[in-house]
Amino acid sequence: MGNFIEIVVSDKSTNTQKGKLLEVLGKELLSILQYEVMDEVRITAMEVDLLARNRISGETIFVECKAHQNTLSSDVLTKLLGNVFFKGVSSGWLFTTGPLSKDAKGFKEEWSQRPSEERRKLNIYTSDKLVELLINSGKICNPLTLPRDEKYTYAEENTLLVSEYGRFWAIKVLHVSAGVPFGVVLYDAENAKLITDKDVLNSLSKLQTSFDDLEFITSDLNKENNIITDEIIEELSNIATVTGGDQWADYRPSRPKDFVGREDLLREIFKYLNSVAENETSTRLLAIKAPSGWGKSSALLKLVSNAEGRRYKTKYFVHAVDVRAATSRRYGELSLLSCVNSAIEKGFINKPKKELIINSVNNPLASEGMNELLQSLKRESKVLVLCFDQFEEIFSKNELADLFESIRRLAIAIDAAKENIVLGFAWKTDGTTPTDHPAYYMWQSLSDRRREFQLSTFIPKEIHRALGIFSKELGQPLNPNLKKYLIDHCQGYPWLLKKLCIHVHSLIKSGIEQNEIMGKGLDIQALFERDLSELSASELACLKRIANESPADFFKMDQDFGSETVHALLNRRLIIRKAHKLILYWDIFRDYVLTGSVPQITVTYIPQGNLKKYNDLLQLLLNEREMSLTDLAKNLKISRKASENLIRDMVMFGNVTRQGEKIILLQETEIEAINKAYSFFNSHILLKTLVTQYGESFGVTSQEFGKTFINLYKESQFSEKTFEAYINRAINWFLGLNIMRFNHGKITYLSEKVPITKQILISKGRITVNAKLHPFLGAAPAERVLELITKVKAGINDEEELKKLGLRNAITVLKSLGLAIKQVDTLKLVNLYDDYEKVLANKVLETETLQLIEHYIKENEIPPTAKEVGTIVAGLLNREWKDASKTRTGLSLLKWHKWAMDIIGNKDPLVLV
Repeated sequence: MGNFIEIVVSDKSTNTQKGKLLEVLGKELLSILQYEVMDEVRITAMEVDLLARNRISGETIFVECKAHQNTLSSDVLTKLLGNVFFKGVSSGWLFTTGPLSKDAKGFKEEWSQRPSEERRKLNIYTSDKLVELLINSGKICNPLTLPRDEKYTYAEENTLLVSEYGRFWAIKVLHVSAGVPFGVVLYDAENAKLITDKDVLNSLSKLQTSFDDLEFITSDLNKENNIITDEIIEELSNIATVTGGDQWADYRPSRPKDFVGREDLLREIFKYLNSVAENETSTRLLAIKAPSGWGKSSALLKLVSNAEGRRYKTKYFVHAVDVRAATSRRYGELSLLSCVNSAIEKGFINKPKKELIINSVNNPLASEGMNELLQSLKRESKVLVLCFDQFEEIFSKNELADLFESIRRLAIAIDAAKENIVLGFAWKTDGTTPTDHPAYYMWQSLSDRRREFQLSTFIPKEIHRALGIFSKELGQPLNPNLKKYLIDHCQGYPWLLKKLCIHVHSLIKSGIEQNEIMGKGLDIQALFERDLSELSASELACLKRIANESPADFFKMDQDFGSETVHALLNRRLIIRKAHKLILYWDIFRDYVLTGSVPQITVTYIPQGNLKKYNDLLQLLLNEREMSLTDLAKNLKISRKASENLIRDMVMFGNVTRQGEKIILLQETEIEAINKAYSFFNSHILLKTLVTQYGESFGVTSQEFGKTFINLYKESQFSEKTFEAYINRAINWFLGLNIMRFNHGKITYLSEKVPITKQILISKGRITVNAKLHPFLGAAPAERVLELITKVKAGINDEEELKKLGLRNAITVLKSLGLAIKQVDTLKLVNLYDDYEKVLANKVLETETLQLIEHYIKENEIPPTAKEVGTIVAGLLNREWKDASKTRTGLSLLKWHKWAMDIIGNKDPLVLV
């Protein structure tokens, strides 16, 4: 039994009006205790501070009145004591209408052990003491004397409502089997008469009370009350726990035995729960966060399963419910009761002797039965965990706005109680919650009170384990190339791996061989379209309605579309029934049905070949359109394994399809083909991460680029040498496609896109590695480069033969300037016309290194020395050169500068020093 006080006003009342109600109550209480108010220090919406004097002894006291429903922090007590000493009064009194927090109770208990002279400095009057004062003084009647109807079961608590309409006793009426209140009866607090006047009840119902989600009961509302109690019985029976699929090839959450990886995350969650059991943390809220399809529900099921295992079954009990089955604001408190009852049924805890009742969502643990339960959990170091899966669903349904508020209150109450009960949420991070939505405020306001556990994409070993399970399901080993195909295309996304595996599973079971399946770039939309292609018009219409109303009412869908249609969709597993609600099998699929759009996938695949080899292969295929893998390897003069890797890249880019040995180019023109590669890299996780870390127009050093790459792929456990090779290859691709460029020693992102032909194509669509990856350093003198051009124009274009003639460095210079490319084993000149000396001179002067020389001359009006040029270039490239290297490099560049300026007709050639 407990007595509480609520100071209640309408939402239109001013702070002053509420303060006046509290002031009158405070003065009345002080008068009972032989005190009179000397000064009203402050009146606000939530507190009234009073300076009072005893009529008999004359001592003065400072009084703080707190009108609240949530728990009160110990900070209020310490602040009050500070004011007592600051104001020099005899003592401080606290009148509080709401419950004390755990730390405040501890403070009160500790204070009660102090010596009497010190103890009298602080007096705490909780609501039960205040009510006792009012009853003993005859100001209000004793709630035990109130006339109660035998047909109702009443809550153990009584609440004194102090309002502008008078003072009333409010007593909740409980649903016997559910253990939650469904209504409230009101009595006049002075004369104990039952309030039946509808005008009074209507006025009180508009006030902000803890009863605003209950029905006011009068003698002539029995029919409506019966309807309400029937609804509660139905709701309690429809609390839907999170369930997995019936088999492996099911899009519902994975069965625990099929669950893959996430060991570290599960270990951290149980470590956190242990800290709750040992009272080593004050946090009682947890969140499992991830985008849709990353396995939040599957992780919850695994958490439930592990808690039932030998290691944890005597310590933790996890109960996961699906919010999509909710139909009213009571789902939160009914879920808590469901959790407790399930723990009792499964033998985790003993049933309390007192009845398990949740009197109020604001104070759900206050009943005697719940208190007995909490003491048992504490004594045995056990923890109950209630998790709300698909929690974000309630934000999109106006009819569930009250449920959101109810769960918010429940979360605050559980957090404040600091008992061995934890509330968890599975939260979709890729949803859109407006900043002005109450859910956004709730999530942010509780951020410092919860432990968050973030699901990540699958790491390589988890993908391999998942494919191992898939192989067992198939009853045959996976073809190594098919396995690579699935690894490449899933990008580490759990939902995509499951979708691909189920797709492959259905093809193999229909008689298609493994080696016939792979070979074409992923078309996610086609996979989703397959789900819809065989539906009748009625089935498709029903599916769209369910997607739009999700969660949709089963009986309504059955009535509108017929039992045959609904059950056909259930049998195809495109929809799932949760209690009497229907949902689509997957959030991602629902989004596709509603919008026709598929999820944007961030690319994680690392190309196995370089840009040069890609270009060689592309040129071959543009000429032949299709080739066998053997002929392709022979023409490129590379091994079959190297050819496999190149084809693997082009399949991922969407350039080719593979049919066994046959490789077929999918694009008609070179521009279209390169556009595919360009789009691929613009969607790459490496680029997106760099933008997130360094901004939309970032400029990073090669070391920063490499660090980001290593952090992204650290779970792959590559060797240092492999990491270095992949990083250099990635830089080459981004620079070569002109997505990035070297600028003053940094790799800079070109955030503003220009037409594809200007970005990465030169001379009839041929691509070249961006020269700025290897800045122009004048590796060969101008006369050797001119000799090379002359020989190629004369028909000597075999690259190996040219290298034997001592033109290796000249070849490097010409390629770095974008004036030559290698096609198979031949060197082809690009953009070099009849007046090729001027073209070469202009290209050289456009290089960043020679531009530095020009900049130096403009700034200093004199030419730099060779050592100065070398020093500037070393700084540009973040290299530590010795003085001899600086001088040698500087001299080469100055010679090129003089030659180029002479060619274009400069009047003042440099004097080399």
